[in-house]
Amino acid sequence: MKTFLFFAKFSRYVVLVFSILTVNFLLPRLMPGDPMLFIFGEEVYGAAIRNPDLFQSLSSKYGLDLPLNEQFLIYLGNLFRGDLGYSFSYGRQISEIIIERLPLTLMMTVPSTVLSLIIGAALGLSLGWEPNSIPKRITSAACVIIHSIPTYWLAMLLLLVFSLWLGLTPIGGAPPAGAPPAEFVRHLGLPVLVLTLFNSAYVAIIMRGLTFEISEEPFVTTALSKGLSRFNFSTRHLLRPSLPSFLSLAAIEMGFAFSGALLVEIAFSWPGMGYTMWQAVTERDYPLLQAAFTMVALIVITANAVADVLSYALDPRVRLS
Repeated sequence: MKTFLFFAKFSRYVVLVFSILTVNFLLPRLMPGDPMLFIFGEEVYGAAIRNPDLFQSLSSKYGLDLPLNEQFLIYLGNLFRGDLGYSFSYGRQISEIIIERLPLTLMMTVPSTVLSLIIGAALGLSLGWEPNSIPKRITSAACVIIHSIPTYWLAMLLLLVFSLWLGLTPIGGAPPAGAPPAEFVRHLGLPVLVLTLFNSAYVAIIMRGLTFEISEEPFVTTALSKGLSRFNFSTRHLLRPSLPSFLSLAAIEMGFAFSGALLVEIAFSWPGMGYTMWQAVTERDYPLLQAAFTMVALIVITANAVADVLSYALDPRVRLS
């Protein structure tokens, strides 16, 4: 039974990855017009149209004259070898661009995810006890409002206040290579704050509901009547059993952080994966856009897979099932 469940979960992720790669392959080929326009960009396509020999050479070189099933197999083979294609807007291999830009996105998403989980869990545990008090109602409403605000709008609002009005932070961009760590902290302060506020609100809402639901149980009343404080009860009898669910929430948070970072990077001109994808769209660099989308999707899937493995290791109920 355990082997079957493990195989079922593993198969689910394999199917998911295969589906993403398939959609990524078919998208430019299902668009109206010649797929070479969407794969190579307008400038290269225009030059190829004016030169039939160049057009045939490009079609043959990149396998576009082959049947679709053979093109798909070549596409998968290139991916497994780490060949993500060539960016015409940057004039470089896409793998080099991703190796350069992905760490910048992780510098923003990893700290914001960790902070949002800690802050959101602590705030949610607090709000779940006696949630009908006026201060906690106001705080809960504030969490809902913050999570309802688009990240790019919140980013522009903080830029207006802290960068333009107060002049406390840089207006955008990244420090030059070799800059001291303090410069990176100054540039990353507002982007990390935006993602932390947005994701902390979501975690607080989830943890508040979980705490409120359990606080009505009879064993909670018994534990509190014996002198156990709410803090000790939350950490010993509420947070620990909820750890597998909390890990799943962490994986979801990583997905939210990446999706939110795409827009936040544009607002702050932070040259990570989100800003790179936006540039790829504006410059019609479809190979770069496809590769960036694939990498972000694979990172989110990997985060969910790691959460499943940790849940299996930490939750005895899963191991015994």
